[in-house]
Amino acid sequence: MSTFLLLTDTAETVAETSGGKLLLDYLIYLAIIIVGIIVLLLLRKATQLPSHTAVKERLTAFAKAIAETEQSAPERLVERLNRVGKLVSECDKLVYETSALARKERDGDMDSICTLLEEARNELSAFRVGDGNEVWRLTEARTRVENAIGTLDNILARDKTLKKNKKQRA
Repeated sequence: MSTFLLLTDTAETVAETSGGKLLLDYLIYLAIIIVGIIVLLLLRKATQLPSHTAVKERLTAFAKAIAETEQSAPERLVERLNRVGKLVSECDKLVYETSALARKERDGDMDSICTLLEEARNELSAFRVGDGNEVWRLTEARTRVENAIGTLDNILARDKTLKKNKKQRA
């Protein structure tokens, strides 16, 4: 009789543990799915391209940084390399963003902004490796960035007109 009670007792514990194990498995799967969704949302946010106004803000800040460097161009090689290296890095980011926007939107004007930024990057790189007396290169780079801002202003005006026309049609 005691053997029979032992067998029924173990059968109940097995049933309870398999139900509990099943519930635990489902909770683990749910946690994995939630973590996966969060990772996908973070990746989507990180790879999202900026808006035209955000690009304009960054271009304006970049032009100001070039103007500050132009006002107080460092004479020492290490300082010049560090400061202009940061500018070149920022310019590379802007070139990437504008070229990605140009590809996505298939916009020739945005592609011309990318070209102007590449030319500004070339001027900054030439100043970086130069002897420090070529401050005109910084002026050229700033001029090209300001031309890019002007082109972006035209794009923003075009976007505004398109939105206005779209609202009138609806």
